[in-house]
Amino acid sequence: MNAQRRVAAMVFATAASAASCASPGAPPGGPLDRVAPVIVKVTPDSGALNVKARGVTVRFNEVISERPRSGPDLGAVVVLSPSDGAARVQWHRDAISVRPRKDFRANTAYSLTIMPGLGDLSGNATTKARTFVFSTGASIPRGVVRGVVFDWTTLKPADGALIDARSGSDTTFRWIARTDTTGRYTLPLLPVGSYTIRAILDANTNGRLEPRELWDSVTVSVSDSLQLDLYGFVHDTLGARVVGADLRDSVTLRLTFDRPLSLDPVLRADQVELRRADSTRVPVRVVGRAATFDSLSRAREAAARDAALSADTSAAGRAARLRADSLRVIAERDSIERTRAEARRAARDTTPKLVPPVPARAMITAEFVAVLDEPLPPGSYRLLVRDAVSVSRVTRTSERSFTVAKPAEKKGDAARPGEPDAKAKAPPATPAKPAATAAPAPPRPAAP
Repeated sequence: MNAQRRVAAMVFATAASAASCASPGAPPGGPLDRVAPVIVKVTPDSGALNVKARGVTVRFNEVISERPRSGPDLGAVVVLSPSDGAARVQWHRDAISVRPRKDFRANTAYSLTIMPGLGDLSGNATTKARTFVFSTGASIPRGVVRGVVFDWTTLKPADGALIDARSGSDTTFRWIARTDTTGRYTLPLLPVGSYTIRAILDANTNGRLEPRELWDSVTVSVSDSLQLDLYGFVHDTLGARVVGADLRDSVTLRLTFDRPLSLDPVLRADQVELRRADSTRVPVRVVGRAATFDSLSRAREAAARDAALSADTSAAGRAARLRADSLRVIAERDSIERTRAEARRAARDTTPKLVPPVPARAMITAEFVAVLDEPLPPGSYRLLVRDAVSVSRVTRTSERSFTVAKPAEKKGDAARPGEPDAKAKAPPATPAKPAATAAPAPPRPAAP
C-alpha cells in the first residue's frame, strides 16, 4: 500500500507540473501591464554642475527588458554625447548604468538620451525620447544645431540617422545624436567653435559608416543656435558612367547612369554626342531630368485627350465627355469626403502632430532624357557623354553603343465576315471532271 501511495503521489506531481507548464502567461492576482516603463530617477541629476561621477544611472518604475524593440541590445537606445566611442551600458533589472568608453572629460557638458523603443517584460515600449544634461565643469554651453536629415535619392526624411560633430583635429571625441521618426535631430551642448557635422543613414544601426551607406557632411561655425539640413547620398571617387540608352520613341532617348548626377552643374545637350555607324552626328536638341519629362508628357497626354473629347461632336464623343465629367465629379467628391474625415479624426486626436519637413533641394537622379532633332531610324549608334559630374563632384566621360531594331511587321487585318481575304492565298484549282456519256443500249433479240 505504501508503494502504491508513493506511485500515485509521483503521478499527481507530474500531472500538476505538466499542467502548469502548458499554460504560460502573466501570474494571476493583478491587472495586465499595458504601460511602458517610466523613468523615476537619474543620477546625477539633470542640470547638475561639477559632476565627479564615473557614470550615469537611470532607474525605472519596473523591471525593463534587456532587449529593446528598436535594436539588438540596450546600447541601441542609449546615446551619450559627446563620446570617444560606444558607451558601456549595463542592465540592473529596474535600472541601467551608462559609462563612457573612458572617464568623463573635465569641464565638459554631457547629454544622455534614452531613445524610443525601451520596453518592459510585458512588451510595452517607450515612444518618446528623454534627454538629461549635466556637466563636469562649472557651466553648460548653449550652442545647438538643429535640422532634418533627408535621403537625397528619395527626399524622404531619414528615421534613426546618426549625427556626429567633431571639432579640430580630434576625430575620436564627437558629439552624437539620432533623428526621430520625422528625420529631425538636435545636437546640443556645443561650445563656440567650428565643427564638421556629418549625418549617416545608419541602415544596420552599428554606429559606423559602411561603404554603400548614404551620408552627408558640412563644416559650420557655431556660436549659439544653428539650423542645418543634411542630404545623404552614396559618395564615390570614380564618377558617373552611362550604362543604358533606351529609345522610347523615334526622337526620345532615355539615358541611365550608374549613379546620380549633380544638380549644379546640370547635364547639358552639348555634353551628349550621338553618332551613327558612319560617324555622322545626330543633333541633340535638349537634355532634361527623366522625372520632369515624364510629368510634362503626362500633362500633354491629358490635355490631348481632353481636346479630342471636346472636338468630337458625335454621339459617342458626347457620351465619352459625359463619362469623363462624371468621373471627375466623383473624384472631387471623394477628395472632399476624405478631407472631412481626416479633419474629424484630427479633432478627436489630441496628441500633438509634427508637421512633416519639406526639403529645400530637388531630388537627385540617375535617369535623363535626350530629345533629338530628327527621328532615329534603325541601325547602330554610339553615345558619348562628356564631363558628366556626379553628386560627389567627380567628372567622368563615358560612352555606350546600342542598336535600334527594325519595327516588327504588322499582321494584315482579318477579313470581315462575308468578305474574302485579299491577302489570303487562293486555294489550288481543281481540274474539271469530263462530262458523263450515256452507255449504248444493248441490242434487242430478234423475233422468232
